[in-house]
Amino acid sequence: MFALRLFQSRQRKCYAQLDQQGHCVALWEMHQPPTEGNWVCVTELNSRWIGSALPSHAVVPNQPRASAGRWRLQHA
Repeated sequence: MFALRLFQSRQRKCYAQLDQQGHCVALWEMHQPPTEGNWVCVTELNSRWIGSALPSHAVVPNQPRASAGRWRLQHA
């Protein structure tokens, strides 16, 4: 039981930072969501996403953005 709680408390999530066009500019694995910038929770860290839009399967569904107030995405 203790080991399970220890594992759950240290579990990290993957986040991708998006620029104003919705392209990935950074990937991080953290315990807590980032507080500044336009970040979304993703299923994995994949360096091939840097510089391009994230594939639809990469974004974790039903996750609020860590900080949506600072950057607004523009739809094409």
